[in-house]
Amino acid sequence: MNDYSDLLYTIMAVVIFSFLLLQANSLVLRNDAVTVDHEFEKTAIAVAQSIIDEAKTRDFDPNTSPSTIPDDFRPPGQMGWNGTTPREQFTAFDDYHNYSELVQTPLGNYQVTVTVRYINNEPPFDVSAVQTPSKRMTVQATSVDNNESATLVYIKSYVPGL
Repeated sequence: MNDYSDLLYTIMAVVIFSFLLLQANSLVLRNDAVTVDHEFEKTAIAVAQSIIDEAKTRDFDPNTSPSTIPDDFRPPGQMGWNGTTPREQFTAFDDYHNYSELVQTPLGNYQVTVTVRYINNEPPFDVSAVQTPSKRMTVQATSVDNNESATLVYIKSYVPGL
Protein backbone atom coordinates (compact mmCIF):
# COMPACT_ATOMS: atom_id res chain seq x y z
CA MET A 1 0.00 0.00 0.00
CA ASN A 2 1.50 3.22 -1.16
CA ASP A 3 -1.29 5.43 0.04
CA TYR A 4 -1.73 7.00 3.43
CA SER A 5 -4.01 4.33 4.91
CA ASP A 6 -1.24 2.86 7.10
CA LEU A 7 -0.50 6.29 8.48
CA LEU A 8 -4.18 6.88 9.14
CA TYR A 9 -4.47 3.54 10.99
CA THR A 10 -1.42 4.40 13.07
CA ILE A 11 -2.79 7.83 13.99
CA MET A 12 -6.16 6.32 14.95
CA ALA A 13 -4.44 3.67 17.08
CA VAL A 14 -2.44 6.36 18.88
CA VAL A 15 -5.60 8.43 19.47
CA ILE A 16 -7.50 5.41 20.85
CA PHE A 17 -4.54 4.41 23.02
CA SER A 18 -4.24 7.99 24.34
CA PHE A 19 -7.94 8.07 25.19
CA LEU A 20 -7.72 4.74 27.07
CA LEU A 21 -4.59 5.90 28.89
CA LEU A 22 -6.33 9.13 29.92
CA GLN A 23 -9.30 7.17 31.28
CA ALA A 24 -7.03 4.82 33.23
CA ASN A 25 -5.13 7.78 34.66
CA SER A 26 -8.38 9.46 35.77
CA LEU A 27 -9.48 6.25 37.47
CA VAL A 28 -6.20 5.96 39.36
CA LEU A 29 -6.39 9.59 40.49
CA ARG A 30 -9.97 9.17 41.74
CA ASN A 31 -8.97 6.03 43.64
CA ASP A 32 -6.05 7.88 45.22
CA ALA A 33 -8.35 10.72 46.33
CA VAL A 34 -10.77 8.25 47.93
CA THR A 35 -7.89 6.45 49.62
CA VAL A 36 -6.57 9.71 51.10
CA ASP A 37 -10.06 10.65 52.33
CA HIS A 38 -10.39 7.24 53.99
CA GLU A 39 -7.03 7.68 55.70
CA PHE A 40 -8.18 11.02 57.14
CA GLU A 41 -11.46 9.42 58.24
CA LYS A 42 -9.72 6.43 59.85
CA THR A 43 -7.42 8.78 61.74
CA ALA A 44 -10.41 10.84 62.93
CA ILE A 45 -12.05 7.64 64.19
CA ALA A 46 -8.84 6.62 65.98
CA VAL A 47 -8.49 10.03 67.65
CA ALA A 48 -12.13 10.00 68.82
CA GLN A 49 -11.88 6.38 70.00
CA SER A 50 -8.77 7.15 72.06
CA ILE A 51 -10.73 9.80 74.00
CA ILE A 52 -13.58 7.34 74.61
CA ASP A 53 -11.18 4.59 75.71
CA GLU A 54 -9.59 6.97 78.18
CA ALA A 55 -12.97 8.17 79.52
CA LYS A 56 -14.20 4.60 79.98
CA THR A 57 -11.59 4.10 82.68
CA ARG A 58 -12.87 7.06 84.73
CA ASP A 59 -15.51 6.87 87.46
CA PHE A 60 -19.11 7.36 86.36
CA ASP A 61 -19.47 10.36 88.66
CA PRO A 62 -17.42 12.10 91.37
CA ASN A 63 -20.08 10.79 93.78
CA THR A 64 -19.57 7.14 92.90
CA SER A 65 -21.38 5.74 95.90
CA PRO A 66 -24.44 7.92 96.31
CA SER A 67 -27.03 7.10 98.91
CA THR A 68 -29.90 7.94 96.57
CA ILE A 69 -29.39 6.99 92.92
CA PRO A 70 -29.31 9.13 90.82
CA ASP A 71 -30.22 12.20 92.90
CA ASP A 72 -26.76 12.42 94.50
CA PHE A 73 -24.96 12.46 91.15
CA ARG A 74 -23.44 15.69 89.85
CA PRO A 75 -26.19 17.95 88.41
CA PRO A 76 -26.08 18.43 84.61
CA GLY A 77 -25.19 22.11 84.93
CA GLN A 78 -22.07 21.30 86.96
CA MET A 79 -20.61 18.75 84.54
CA GLY A 80 -17.72 19.58 82.34
CA TRP A 81 -14.28 20.85 81.68
CA ASN A 82 -13.25 24.18 83.19
CA GLY A 83 -10.93 24.95 80.28
CA THR A 84 -7.71 24.69 82.28
CA THR A 85 -7.54 21.24 83.86
CA PRO A 86 -5.29 18.89 81.85
CA ARG A 87 -7.11 15.85 80.49
CA GLU A 88 -4.79 13.53 82.45
CA GLN A 89 -6.29 14.89 85.69
CA PHE A 90 -9.91 14.09 84.80
CA THR A 91 -11.35 11.73 87.41
CA ALA A 92 -14.96 11.35 86.28
CA PHE A 93 -16.61 10.46 83.00
CA ASP A 94 -18.48 13.75 82.86
CA ASP A 95 -15.29 15.81 83.33
CA TYR A 96 -14.95 15.48 79.54
CA HIS A 97 -18.12 17.53 78.91
CA ASN A 98 -17.30 20.56 76.70
CA TYR A 99 -13.70 19.37 76.37
CA SER A 100 -11.98 20.62 73.22
CA GLU A 101 -8.48 20.01 71.95
CA LEU A 102 -6.38 20.27 68.80
CA VAL A 103 -4.71 16.86 68.38
CA GLN A 104 -1.61 16.57 66.22
CA THR A 105 -1.16 13.34 64.24
CA PRO A 106 1.30 12.33 61.51
CA LEU A 107 -1.54 12.86 59.02
CA GLY A 108 -2.38 16.36 60.24
CA ASN A 109 -4.24 18.20 62.98
CA TYR A 110 -7.68 17.22 64.26
CA GLN A 111 -10.07 19.38 66.26
CA VAL A 112 -11.73 17.24 68.93
CA THR A 113 -14.89 18.26 70.79
CA VAL A 114 -16.64 16.22 73.48
CA THR A 115 -20.08 16.46 75.03
CA VAL A 116 -21.44 14.37 77.90
CA ARG A 117 -25.14 14.33 78.77
CA TYR A 118 -27.43 12.37 81.04
CA ILE A 119 -29.81 10.25 78.97
CA ASN A 120 -33.10 8.51 79.59
CA ASN A 121 -32.81 4.79 80.24
CA GLU A 122 -35.62 3.94 77.83
CA PRO A 123 -35.75 4.18 74.06
CA PRO A 124 -35.13 6.50 72.27
CA PHE A 125 -32.50 7.36 74.94
CA ASP A 126 -32.94 11.12 74.59
CA VAL A 127 -31.02 13.68 76.60
CA SER A 128 -32.38 14.07 80.12
CA ALA A 129 -32.51 17.35 82.04
CA VAL A 130 -32.12 15.50 85.35
CA GLN A 131 -29.64 13.00 86.73
CA THR A 132 -30.08 9.40 85.56
CA PRO A 133 -27.84 6.33 85.89
CA SER A 134 -26.70 6.70 82.24
CA LYS A 135 -24.52 9.23 80.47
CA ARG A 136 -23.83 9.53 76.74
CA MET A 137 -20.50 10.81 75.47
CA THR A 138 -20.32 12.18 71.92
CA VAL A 139 -16.84 12.74 70.52
CA GLN A 140 -16.32 14.51 67.20
CA ALA A 141 -12.90 14.64 65.56
CA THR A 142 -12.56 16.81 62.45
CA SER A 143 -9.51 17.10 60.24
CA VAL A 144 -8.32 20.69 60.00
CA ASP A 145 -6.75 19.92 56.61
CA ASN A 146 -9.65 18.46 54.65
CA ASN A 147 -12.74 18.53 56.95
CA GLU A 148 -13.08 14.73 57.12
CA SER A 149 -14.72 13.97 60.44
CA ALA A 150 -15.93 11.16 62.64
CA THR A 151 -18.50 11.27 65.41
CA LEU A 152 -18.48 8.44 67.93
CA VAL A 153 -20.95 7.86 70.74
CA TYR A 154 -20.43 5.90 73.95
CA ILE A 155 -22.96 5.27 76.72
CA LYS A 156 -21.81 4.61 80.27
CA SER A 157 -24.20 3.40 82.94
CA TYR A 158 -23.77 3.40 86.69
CA VAL A 159 -23.83 -0.04 88.23
CA PRO A 160 -23.45 0.03 92.02
CA GLY A 161 -20.55 -2.06 93.27
CA LEU A 162 -18.64 -2.16 89.97
